[in-house]
Amino acid sequence: MKAFFALFAVLATIAVVVNADAGRSACQDESEIGQTYPHHFDPAKYWLCETLNVAATEVDCPNGLAYMHYLKECIPWASYIWKKPEFPPTLA
Repeated sequence: MKAFFALFAVLATIAVVVNADAGRSACQDESEIGQTYPHHFDPAKYWLCETLNVAATEVDCPNGLAYMHYLKECIPWASYIWKKPEFPPTLA
């Protein structure tokens, strides 16, 4: 029974820590407007800041492409290399 509660506690902690918006900019700084940021869970998506004080919108790369945040563009999967994603200046 203790193992069940321990497992539940671990899973609850993971559920709180993992956020589907990880890497999403809050776009609260003027320097973020027009910038893109990597989606931390799906390499075929990225976040785009369009309006000040409005959280970034999720954008999909075209089919067969992945977002390479160092290049700030969608590239073919064959050329994609995973790098640790960076956080934007402000988080949503």
